[in-house]
Amino acid sequence: MEFPYQQRHGRFLPIIPIKLKSVNGEWITFDAFVDSGASYSIFTAEIGEILGLNVEDGKKIYVTVGDGSLITIYLHELEVIIGEKTFNATVGFSKQLGIGFNIIGRKDIFERFKVCFNEKEKVVEFMDI
Repeated sequence: MEFPYQQRHGRFLPIIPIKLKSVNGEWITFDAFVDSGASYSIFTAEIGEILGLNVEDGKKIYVTVGDGSLITIYLHELEVIIGEKTFNATVGFSKQLGIGFNIIGRKDIFERFKVCFNEKEKVVEFMDI
């Protein structure tokens, strides 16, 4: 599955659509930055609320972000869809995510797909492992 980079703030970035299943069974699509340096997929707490989650009921952990600071995230097990593939994944939600977009990290995603960034063609490819 290939996803073209999206233009944000004058730059092309590996941002792709991902569907998350809400508590009431509705699939909702969000955009997220594919980040091979991120251990976890992290979305804003507001998205957790849109999904019907009580965000702080999740497992509380701390992760280090790009500037070296720690943020609190709450982990939840959700059904997700990337491209045509549906699977369960651990997804974190945080009130402190301040980079302007959601993140798709390695846990449960990169373990399922070989992910290839093609900067020349400005596409990111997800291949089944």
